[in-house]
Amino acid sequence: FNIAAIITISLASLIGLGTWFGVVPSPAYPMNLAPHPCGVLCRVLGVPLFFLLLFFSRDILARLGHLGPLVFLDKTCIHQVDLDIQRQGILKLGAFIRNSEQMVLLYSDIYMLKLWTVYEVASFLAIHPIRSMKVVP
Repeated sequence: FNIAAIITISLASLIGLGTWFGVVPSPAYPMNLAPHPCGVLCRVLGVPLFFLLLFFSRDILARLGHLGPLVFLDKTCIHQVDLDIQRQGILKLGAFIRNSEQMVLLYSDIYMLKLWTVYEVASFLAIHPIRSMKVVP
């Protein structure tokens, strides 16, 4: 999900290494204490940019209008112990299914023993073509 951040950090790292080894030309830092010249921007912005993207890339991309794919994981979104909270989550399943483009089903023998998981699969197949569902054994 963070492909843009990974590409940005990778390019910045490559430019930084290229500058360090003299492959990428850049002005030398005036008070350079290193044995090799290193670009001012790579030295000053490299580490802060890395941590900024590491911790806030999703927020920054959301502000720019790129939300990326959203995921609904029923194992964590529908309570597995408290029956009242579970019932409320199951009642909202239709909204998630209607707004979903595809479904990835991690199939196991236990998955089809719960009535609400059968309801989830049946509801998805009722309004989406079967090619929108991917079953992973």
